[in-house]
Amino acid sequence: MVKVFSGLSKIICLAVAVMLSNSAIAADERTQDAVDARQGLLKVVRSYFGPIFVMVRGDIPYDAEVVEKNASAIAALLPMIPDLFRMDTSGVDVQSGALDGIWDNWDDFAAKAEASAAAARELAAAAGDEAAAQAAFRKFGGSCSACHDEYREQD
Repeated sequence: MVKVFSGLSKIICLAVAVMLSNSAIAADERTQDAVDARQGLLKVVRSYFGPIFVMVRGDIPYDAEVVEKNASAIAALLPMIPDLFRMDTSGVDVQSGALDGIWDNWDDFAAKAEASAAAARELAAAAGDEAAAQAAFRKFGGSCSACHDEYREQD
């Protein structure tokens, strides 16, 4: 009877080890999925931001309709940031550019995301007046920098 039990114990231990390794793989996949979603959102934001940036810089002619449309899209996207960062990925071996301070200072991080969304709404509202839009763009850019300076790895 003891021999059967020790054989059964080995099988149980092996089954538990397989389940734990599968759990670790699933956790790694969820972590990578969370990072991919974050980075995807931020790439979309950047795609809307780019044309506004080159207009404000004077590299292409100013187009109020594009500024309003793009700033409105950014304002709609930025409130998603806290949702996509809810999974704490600090201390995991996944390259993301996100600093651990996000989860240590969650309320500040979420407030900075909302401040950027508010600044993007102000930019959209100011789009009809190029000078006002440039001022609103500087405020918007400052709100982005405030978050990036504190919560994003610098290149």
